[in-house]
Amino acid sequence: MGFVSAAAGGLGFGLPAAIGLKMGQPARPVIAVLGDGSSLYGIQGLWSAAHYQVGALFIVMANGGYAIMDRLAERSGLGKAPWPSFTEVRVSEVARGLGCPAIRVDTYEKLVEVLGRSYPDSPDAPAPC
Repeated sequence: MGFVSAAAGGLGFGLPAAIGLKMGQPARPVIAVLGDGSSLYGIQGLWSAAHYQVGALFIVMANGGYAIMDRLAERSGLGKAPWPSFTEVRVSEVARGLGCPAIRVDTYEKLVEVLGRSYPDSPDAPAPC
């Protein structure tokens, strides 16, 4: 068990890093917890994950924006961030379009159910990407 992160943060690091980690250590379970904004920086990596059958599990939290950038704008005195949110982006739909199985989870109960059958090797688990 372990935790991997970029030393200085790095928007967009998580998705390709999870793919690379799983490709480098295929026997290691890899679960990436990402924000929707950060995942969009490298979303095309899901195509590689699907094409090479990498087997990583991606949990993308949807808040409809670049939350870290919004906080930085607030701290710098800009107040509300000058960029729009993107609440209409559904990463689950993008993932499906890139060949990854995806489930949109809207409740805690559904999250518990999906996680319970997703890892490590449940016979009725949706295939990780």
